[in-house]
Amino acid sequence: MEGRSLLRGGVVLFALSVLRIGVDRVRVHEAVVPDAETELPRLLEESEEARDEQARRSAPMAPGEVLDPNRSGEEEFDRLPGIGPATARALVANRRDGGGFTRAEDLLRVPGIGPATLAKIRPFLDFSKDLPFELHRSPPGRIGTRTDGGGSTGASHSESSSSIHQPMTRVDLNLASFEELQSLPGIGPALAKRILDSRSREGPFRSPDDLLRVRGIGPTTLARIRGLVIPGG
Repeated sequence: MEGRSLLRGGVVLFALSVLRIGVDRVRVHEAVVPDAETELPRLLEESEEARDEQARRSAPMAPGEVLDPNRSGEEEFDRLPGIGPATARALVANRRDGGGFTRAEDLLRVPGIGPATLAKIRPFLDFSKDLPFELHRSPPGRIGTRTDGGGSTGASHSESSSSIHQPMTRVDLNLASFEELQSLPGIGPALAKRILDSRSREGPFRSPDDLLRVRGIGPTTLARIRGLVIPGG
Protein backbone atom coordinates (compact mmCIF):
# COMPACT_ATOMS: atom_id res chain seq x y z
CA MET A 1 0.00 0.00 0.00
CA GLU A 2 2.78 2.35 1.00
CA GLY A 3 4.61 1.57 -2.29
CA ARG A 4 1.55 2.52 -4.33
CA SER A 5 1.31 5.85 -2.50
CA LEU A 6 4.94 6.60 -3.19
CA LEU A 7 4.44 5.68 -6.86
CA ARG A 8 1.41 7.94 -7.16
CA GLY A 9 3.30 10.78 -5.50
CA GLY A 10 6.18 10.31 -7.91
CA VAL A 11 3.84 10.40 -10.90
CA VAL A 12 2.22 13.59 -9.64
CA LEU A 13 5.58 15.26 -9.08
CA PHE A 14 6.72 14.22 -12.56
CA ALA A 15 3.56 15.62 -14.12
CA LEU A 16 3.99 18.90 -12.25
CA SER A 17 7.61 19.13 -13.41
CA VAL A 18 6.61 18.59 -17.05
CA LEU A 19 3.87 21.21 -16.70
CA ARG A 20 6.31 23.72 -15.21
CA ILE A 21 8.83 23.14 -18.00
CA GLY A 22 6.08 23.78 -20.54
CA VAL A 23 5.04 27.03 -18.83
CA ASP A 24 8.66 28.23 -18.69
CA ARG A 25 9.10 27.53 -22.42
CA VAL A 26 5.95 29.50 -23.21
CA ARG A 27 7.26 32.43 -21.15
CA VAL A 28 10.63 32.33 -22.91
CA HIS A 29 8.91 32.20 -26.28
CA GLU A 30 6.71 35.17 -25.39
CA ALA A 31 9.75 37.12 -24.21
CA VAL A 32 11.93 36.38 -27.24
CA VAL A 33 9.60 36.11 -30.22
CA PRO A 34 8.25 39.70 -30.18
CA ASP A 35 11.83 41.05 -30.36
CA ALA A 36 12.65 38.65 -33.17
CA GLU A 37 9.51 39.67 -35.04
CA THR A 38 10.47 43.35 -34.90
CA GLU A 39 14.19 42.77 -35.50
CA LEU A 40 13.84 40.55 -38.57
CA PRO A 41 12.20 43.17 -40.86
CA ARG A 42 14.89 45.71 -39.93
CA LEU A 43 17.68 43.24 -40.70
CA LEU A 44 16.03 42.29 -43.98
CA GLU A 45 15.65 45.96 -44.92
CA GLU A 46 19.30 46.73 -44.15
CA SER A 47 20.35 43.66 -46.11
CA GLU A 48 18.25 44.74 -49.08
CA GLU A 49 19.66 48.26 -48.86
CA ALA A 50 23.24 46.96 -48.85
CA ARG A 51 22.48 44.65 -51.77
CA ASP A 52 20.87 47.46 -53.80
CA GLU A 53 23.76 49.82 -53.05
CA GLN A 54 26.31 47.22 -54.13
CA ALA A 55 24.36 46.57 -57.33
CA ARG A 56 24.28 50.29 -58.13
CA ARG A 57 27.99 50.70 -57.40
CA SER A 58 29.03 47.73 -59.54
CA ALA A 59 26.93 48.66 -62.58
CA PRO A 60 29.37 49.95 -65.26
CA MET A 61 28.64 53.16 -67.12
CA ALA A 62 26.82 52.49 -70.39
CA PRO A 63 28.04 54.06 -73.64
CA GLY A 64 26.68 57.59 -73.86
CA GLU A 65 25.69 57.66 -70.18
CA VAL A 66 26.87 60.72 -68.23
CA LEU A 67 26.62 61.99 -64.67
CA ASP A 68 26.70 65.43 -63.11
CA PRO A 69 29.83 65.71 -60.90
CA ASN A 70 28.10 68.36 -58.77
CA ARG A 71 25.01 66.30 -57.98
CA SER A 72 26.11 62.67 -58.02
CA GLY A 73 26.70 60.68 -54.85
CA GLU A 74 29.34 58.15 -53.91
CA GLU A 75 27.43 55.31 -55.57
CA GLU A 76 27.38 57.07 -58.95
CA PHE A 77 31.05 58.10 -58.75
CA ASP A 78 32.00 54.53 -57.88
CA ARG A 79 30.63 53.42 -61.27
CA LEU A 80 33.18 55.52 -63.17
CA PRO A 81 36.16 53.63 -64.60
CA GLY A 82 39.17 53.79 -62.30
CA ILE A 83 37.16 55.23 -59.38
CA GLY A 84 36.80 53.02 -56.29
CA PRO A 85 34.90 53.59 -53.02
CA ALA A 86 37.75 55.60 -51.42
CA THR A 87 38.10 58.00 -54.37
CA ALA A 88 34.30 58.29 -54.62
CA ARG A 89 34.21 59.41 -50.98
CA ALA A 90 37.07 61.83 -51.64
CA LEU A 91 35.16 63.34 -54.58
CA VAL A 92 32.08 64.03 -52.47
CA ALA A 93 34.14 65.42 -49.56
CA ASN A 94 36.25 67.66 -51.82
CA ARG A 95 33.15 68.99 -53.56
CA ARG A 96 31.52 69.75 -50.21
CA ASP A 97 34.58 71.46 -48.68
CA GLY A 98 36.18 73.05 -51.73
CA GLY A 99 33.17 74.00 -53.84
CA GLY A 100 31.71 72.57 -57.01
CA PHE A 101 33.45 71.41 -60.15
CA THR A 102 33.05 73.77 -63.12
CA ARG A 103 35.22 71.79 -65.54
CA ALA A 104 36.83 68.37 -65.77
CA GLU A 105 40.26 69.67 -64.72
CA ASP A 106 38.82 70.69 -61.33
CA LEU A 107 38.69 67.00 -60.42
CA LEU A 108 42.50 66.91 -60.40
CA ARG A 109 42.41 68.57 -56.99
CA VAL A 110 40.82 65.39 -55.57
CA PRO A 111 43.32 62.93 -54.01
CA GLY A 112 43.44 59.78 -56.09
CA ILE A 113 42.59 61.44 -59.41
CA GLY A 114 45.47 62.16 -61.78
CA PRO A 115 45.66 62.90 -65.50
CA ALA A 116 45.34 59.22 -66.48
CA THR A 117 42.20 58.68 -64.37
CA LEU A 118 40.73 61.97 -65.56
CA ALA A 119 41.17 60.88 -69.18
CA LYS A 120 39.18 57.71 -68.44
CA ILE A 121 36.25 59.44 -66.78
CA ARG A 122 36.10 62.65 -68.85
CA PRO A 123 33.63 61.20 -71.45
CA PHE A 124 31.16 60.40 -68.66
CA LEU A 125 31.12 63.87 -67.04
CA ASP A 126 28.36 66.40 -67.74
CA PHE A 127 28.93 70.03 -66.73
CA SER A 128 25.95 71.47 -68.63
CA LYS A 129 23.85 72.25 -65.54
CA ASP A 130 24.32 75.27 -63.33
CA LEU A 131 26.32 74.84 -60.15
CA PRO A 132 24.05 74.16 -57.13
CA PHE A 133 23.80 77.20 -54.88
CA GLU A 134 25.33 75.50 -51.86
CA LEU A 135 28.49 74.66 -53.85
CA HIS A 136 29.29 78.21 -54.92
CA ARG A 137 32.66 79.39 -53.66
CA SER A 138 34.72 82.51 -54.38
CA PRO A 139 37.94 81.80 -56.34
CA PRO A 140 40.99 81.21 -54.10
CA GLY A 141 42.86 84.41 -53.23
CA ARG A 142 39.95 86.68 -54.13
CA ILE A 143 37.73 86.26 -51.10
CA GLY A 144 37.19 89.63 -49.44
CA THR A 145 40.03 91.31 -51.36
CA ARG A 146 39.81 94.75 -52.90
CA THR A 147 42.30 97.16 -54.45
CA ASP A 148 42.23 100.86 -53.62
CA GLY A 149 43.47 103.68 -55.80
CA GLY A 150 47.05 103.35 -54.50
CA GLY A 151 47.28 99.70 -55.48
CA SER A 152 47.13 98.42 -51.90
CA THR A 153 44.86 95.55 -51.00
CA GLY A 154 42.62 95.18 -47.99
CA ALA A 155 39.98 92.79 -46.70
CA SER A 156 36.37 93.85 -46.88
CA HIS A 157 34.60 92.46 -43.82
CA SER A 158 31.13 92.47 -45.35
CA GLU A 159 32.30 90.91 -48.60
CA SER A 160 34.30 88.28 -46.75
CA SER A 161 31.40 87.45 -44.49
CA SER A 162 28.96 87.05 -47.35
CA SER A 163 31.39 84.89 -49.33
CA ILE A 164 32.71 82.64 -46.59
CA HIS A 165 29.75 82.34 -44.24
CA GLN A 166 26.91 81.84 -46.68
CA PRO A 167 24.49 79.40 -45.04
CA MET A 168 24.14 76.09 -46.81
CA THR A 169 20.62 75.67 -48.18
CA ARG A 170 18.84 72.57 -47.06
CA VAL A 171 16.75 70.58 -49.49
CA ASP A 172 13.00 70.73 -48.95
CA LEU A 173 11.76 67.15 -49.29
CA ASN A 174 8.27 68.27 -50.26
CA LEU A 175 9.28 70.88 -52.86
CA ALA A 176 12.62 69.62 -54.20
CA SER A 177 12.93 68.82 -57.87
CA PHE A 178 14.49 65.72 -59.38
CA GLU A 179 17.80 67.57 -59.81
CA GLU A 180 17.79 69.08 -56.30
CA LEU A 181 17.31 65.67 -54.69
CA GLN A 182 20.35 64.39 -56.57
CA SER A 183 22.49 67.07 -54.90
CA LEU A 184 22.20 65.05 -51.67
CA PRO A 185 25.05 62.63 -50.94
CA GLY A 186 24.16 59.08 -51.88
CA ILE A 187 21.03 60.08 -53.80
CA GLY A 188 21.28 59.31 -57.48
CA PRO A 189 18.67 59.37 -60.26
CA ALA A 190 17.00 56.11 -59.18
CA LEU A 191 16.56 57.11 -55.53
CA ALA A 192 15.53 60.65 -56.48
CA LYS A 193 12.75 59.22 -58.65
CA ARG A 194 11.61 56.90 -55.84
CA ILE A 195 11.45 59.86 -53.43
CA LEU A 196 9.29 61.81 -55.89
CA ASP A 197 7.06 58.77 -56.48
CA SER A 198 6.66 58.24 -52.73
CA ARG A 199 5.82 61.91 -52.21
CA SER A 200 3.20 61.76 -54.93
CA ARG A 201 1.73 58.41 -53.90
CA GLU A 202 1.94 58.48 -50.09
CA GLY A 203 1.78 62.18 -49.35
CA PRO A 204 4.29 64.72 -48.00
CA PHE A 205 7.22 63.86 -45.76
CA ARG A 206 6.56 65.05 -42.19
CA SER A 207 10.09 64.36 -40.95
CA PRO A 208 13.41 63.11 -42.39
CA ASP A 209 12.60 59.70 -40.87
CA ASP A 210 9.77 59.34 -43.39
CA LEU A 211 12.45 58.77 -46.04
CA LEU A 212 12.80 55.25 -44.65
CA ARG A 213 9.58 54.39 -46.47
CA VAL A 214 11.45 54.83 -49.77
CA ARG A 215 12.94 51.58 -51.00
CA GLY A 216 16.73 51.80 -51.07
CA ILE A 217 16.97 54.35 -48.24
CA GLY A 218 17.94 52.77 -44.94
CA PRO A 219 19.43 54.03 -41.66
CA THR A 220 22.89 54.52 -43.21
CA THR A 221 21.72 56.73 -46.07
CA LEU A 222 19.31 58.60 -43.81
CA ALA A 223 22.09 59.40 -41.31
CA ARG A 224 24.18 60.78 -44.18
CA ILE A 225 21.53 63.26 -45.39
CA ARG A 226 19.46 63.95 -42.26
CA GLY A 227 21.09 67.33 -41.60
CA LEU A 228 20.74 68.40 -45.23
CA VAL A 229 16.96 68.05 -45.61
CA ILE A 230 13.83 69.63 -44.14
CA PRO A 231 10.19 68.49 -44.37
CA GLY A 232 8.89 71.88 -45.50
CA GLY A 233 6.45 72.66 -48.25
